[in-house]
Amino acid sequence: MRQNLSSKRGGALAATFVISTAMVLVCTGILSHSLTERKINARHELRLISKNASEALAEYGFAQLRHKFDTRTNFTLTSLQPGTTDALALPDPSLFGSVLDHENSQLVGGTIPDYPTQLTFIDPNDPANEFDPLKGQAVYARNIGIYAKAVVHDPRGGTPIESYVSQKLQVRDAPLFAHAIFYNLDLEISPGPKMEIHGPVHTNGDLYLQGIDGVDFHYPVSTAKDMFYGWGTDKRAAQGSGGERLQNGHVKFKNRSGQLVSMKVNGNYMDSNLANWREFASNRWNGNLLTQEHGIEVYKPVAFPNYQPDDPSTHDYDPINSGHALIEPPVASSDPAYDPEIEKQKLSTKAGLYFSWDVETGEVRAFDRERNEFDISALQGSGSDYLYEIKENAFLDRRRNKWIDILDFNVGKLKQLIENTDTSIPSRHIGNYDPDIPNSFYHPDQKWNGIVYFETSTSSSNAKDQARLNYSGIRLWGGETDVAGQGIPSRGEDPGMTFVTNNALYVRGHFNADGTLHGTTSSYNSAIVPEIGEVPVALYGDSVTILSNNWNDSVTSSKPGASSTEVAAAIVSGLIPSDADNNGKSSGGVHNFPRFLENWSGRDLYIRGSLVCLYESEADDSAWQINYYSPPGRKWGFSELFLNGTFPPGTPLLRTYRRVDYTDLTKEEYETAMQNLPW
Repeated sequence: MRQNLSSKRGGALAATFVISTAMVLVCTGILSHSLTERKINARHELRLISKNASEALAEYGFAQLRHKFDTRTNFTLTSLQPGTTDALALPDPSLFGSVLDHENSQLVGGTIPDYPTQLTFIDPNDPANEFDPLKGQAVYARNIGIYAKAVVHDPRGGTPIESYVSQKLQVRDAPLFAHAIFYNLDLEISPGPKMEIHGPVHTNGDLYLQGIDGVDFHYPVSTAKDMFYGWGTDKRAAQGSGGERLQNGHVKFKNRSGQLVSMKVNGNYMDSNLANWREFASNRWNGNLLTQEHGIEVYKPVAFPNYQPDDPSTHDYDPINSGHALIEPPVASSDPAYDPEIEKQKLSTKAGLYFSWDVETGEVRAFDRERNEFDISALQGSGSDYLYEIKENAFLDRRRNKWIDILDFNVGKLKQLIENTDTSIPSRHIGNYDPDIPNSFYHPDQKWNGIVYFETSTSSSNAKDQARLNYSGIRLWGGETDVAGQGIPSRGEDPGMTFVTNNALYVRGHFNADGTLHGTTSSYNSAIVPEIGEVPVALYGDSVTILSNNWNDSVTSSKPGASSTEVAAAIVSGLIPSDADNNGKSSGGVHNFPRFLENWSGRDLYIRGSLVCLYESEADDSAWQINYYSPPGRKWGFSELFLNGTFPPGTPLLRTYRRVDYTDLTKEEYETAMQNLPW
């Protein structure tokens, strides 16, 4: 019995040993599997860190490239070559922590293509462009590659993990006049009669919309801030002509199907105050109304700082009005305010023909782009055969509430001087012709580039005189194209004319047009359809006032009667913002953007061009009111010349950016890309 019991005990011990061993093996296997899984998970986590790091490096490169293109104009093919001052730099090591192998990671910029000579059309029918704010426009586009390699340490001692990505920065320069309406400030639209806008619209400020008989947008609309229904100010006195009620007409934008869809839903206007505004606008208008919530950013000419309105918390009126520099005279390199990149963009710097007028002394001078001076005394006088005439206290500008000194400038005479120069007659060329002196007269065939700049200054020591340029202005006339001796100067490969002044600009009568008006329902609609032989024209001024063909300087009565008038030009001007400096006034909105001094009731103004507000007015800082004029029938449209990509000489370009072609790369693909770079 004992022997049998002992045998059984031995068997039990053996069984226990076998089971225990098996359990140990199982536990060891489980533990080993767990450790292996943990290592796999840790490696997988490091791969995600590496991938995210490579993406972050590419974004860091994008930001660096954007800053370079925001502030500069000139680059070479190999500007981004590693080791050069323009090479892309890795971020500070502290940004990613110790996990990133900073020494072995890389951030490389690719080649910078030459500036494109052809416009690229952003096809609105391409689904990839549905939310592109520039869809339907033609832009100068070039792609610059960005390559990133991120190497991540394994804290457990494993081999480092590497990730590779590439993306391209698409730099897109859109001509300023590719927009029917472009505002650098808040854009307010609150018309009485129905307003139809047949062209792209953008504002870098907020967009305020309402209407009595309605506003229809037939092209994409974008704002770098928000879109609101209502007035642009809370001050009642500055709402419309003063304390006007909200308007209840429709405001419509197009959807994907081309249908006009209202922002009014069940009696309420939907705007950026809506909690789910981004999704609502995207679904309702399919990218034809975009705000900052859709990623819209500020568009501005290269090198110019962003406009910033007056800071109401300070006593001084202190807007950052940088866009005004576009129309200002050149700044000497010794001036503390000198900025070489801004100077390159100024139209005064680009002008092929440069005039200056000292209002105090009456002296008028003329120069070419190299600042060779020409005697133009033979071109001063009165009548149709003279280029300019100075008129002191020429007329009463009731908006400015001052008598204005005017320099009348005859563009028809300029056309003769530029297109049909005759050096044998002093009044038929610019300068004193002397065949033995190279720069004795202006050579249009060599010097003319279509840009005319007219600087106005005053030698007065009075600060108010200086600020307001002694209440003066430049007035253009002679631009009617079907009148003998009139018309717009144009020659060379870049047709048309761009006229720029830092002063108030007045335009009298039919301009770059024949005065034959075709209604908006006609196939020859004078608001959009160019006339045969029409050239592209742009008019820049501190302010721009349209005087009808019926204007008479001697009439001093309030609201003299106007006649219907036709102007074919892009208009670039300033304004006084609503309630600027607590003035209790409205800006007047885009429907009052061109300034008027007449009674236009029953008369129409056709503007075939583009309306652009880049700055606050400084020389003519008079606020909008309704007591000195009655508005015209606003037959304003987007010129088909601009719509089809033909722009006035020297048209500024608005620079924007887009990320394209993001790609995860293998090590081999990355190394091949590096080998294909020219350095």
